[in-house]
Amino acid sequence: MTKSNIAPLHTASPVPPRPSHAASGVGQLAGVPRQLWLRQAFIVGLTLLVALAGLKTFWAYGNVVQTIGRDSVPSIVAAEKIRTQLADAHTAIVNVFLTREQDDAGPSREAYRKSMASADESLVAAAQNITYGDEERLPILTALSKLAQYQRLIGMADEARAHESQHEAQNEGAADGRDVALLARADALMREQILPAVVALDRANFAHVDAAFTEGRHSARQWLTGFVAFAIVLGIVMLETQLKLFASFRRILNLPMAAGMALFGVALMVFGTQAAAILSEIRLAKEDAFDSVHALSKAKAVAYSANAQESVYLLLHDKSAKARQTDLFNEATSQIFSGKIEDAKHLPGDWKTLKGQGLLGDELANITFDGEDKAASDTLGGWLQYVQIDRQIRALEESGKHDAAVALCVGTQPMQSDWAFSNFMKSLDATLEINQRQFDAAIERAFGDASWLWMLLIVILLAPIVGTVIGLQMRLAEFRD
Repeated sequence: MTKSNIAPLHTASPVPPRPSHAASGVGQLAGVPRQLWLRQAFIVGLTLLVALAGLKTFWAYGNVVQTIGRDSVPSIVAAEKIRTQLADAHTAIVNVFLTREQDDAGPSREAYRKSMASADESLVAAAQNITYGDEERLPILTALSKLAQYQRLIGMADEARAHESQHEAQNEGAADGRDVALLARADALMREQILPAVVALDRANFAHVDAAFTEGRHSARQWLTGFVAFAIVLGIVMLETQLKLFASFRRILNLPMAAGMALFGVALMVFGTQAAAILSEIRLAKEDAFDSVHALSKAKAVAYSANAQESVYLLLHDKSAKARQTDLFNEATSQIFSGKIEDAKHLPGDWKTLKGQGLLGDELANITFDGEDKAASDTLGGWLQYVQIDRQIRALEESGKHDAAVALCVGTQPMQSDWAFSNFMKSLDATLEINQRQFDAAIERAFGDASWLWMLLIVILLAPIVGTVIGLQMRLAEFRD
């Protein structure tokens, strides 16, 4: 057979059809559901991270308010109250010996029992409200144990005085002998151990106030910064997801996501505003109000101690012992006000220059609230008047006019020592009340602002998650259809 001259036939390869525009669009959308699921999971996870940062921020701010407003400051005020009650009781019992008060129901003895009972109750209350462990427990235990020793010494001195009154009538002019020696021991115990223990209770709590105000506020600001940073990232991711939906579905707006973003943004702004308000209230409470409360409370306690030293000075006969009491009185006076002003009418034009010139100087340099300036200047005027009368008492004593000095010391008539001291205390209490009221109000506002943070966190958590899940599920449903 001969080969055919006809060339072999070759099967031509089929040419694939070119995809249409519609088919290309379907191919591009094929991976969209998976992308939407991933974005939904990422937004939910990021929202939880934002909420966690917000929760830490809430705790940080709440801890600052709690430490200053509930845990530490009330304990500081209570400590100074105990210090005042003890010093007042000590003054009263010294006056019993100074005036030779015989009646067991006499005014000085009644004042002693009342102040001592109040101090005991306050110490028990402080023991039941311990926040910082041994920092508070040890000073309270020291004060209670030493106070029992003090009361035993007072009882022994009282017995010695009664014995002396019965058998040594020639000493009626002034207390002398064993009773005075025992009273001097009680005075030293009060000054050197009991009152310092109460001061330690004050300092323990003040350290936490100071830490909360400085370190606590710094930590709160740091958490707020981190919270806002995470929130901004979340907002960017949600906005980018909106743009992705527009590119994929050609729809301008996903309403559920937009609503979630709007609620999230509003809640975030209010959260920041409330956080700033908390710090503002804390600054007012600490710097404007509590610094004055603390200075005035300490001044009150120191003044009562000075009043006791004035009476002890008249009770003693040894010159060196009397000189020691004068030194103690002068130290207390310097603590209260060390400025070179003899009369409150001659205060400088700028009261801030009085900062560092004693506790009353610090208060006058920190005038903030309505009515505080007059109350504080009256307080200083009352103290200066009391100090001037004390000089008269010591001058009378040094000139041998002991009875006149005692009468001036315990007198309650105008221009006598106890009259001036009472006026001073009334003005001091009025000034203290102004600042304490402002402190309490600021703390209450801060707690109110902090409670808003918690409610806003719920919106911050739910708005992005609910808006995103509903919005993306609507788009994913289109693929299932």
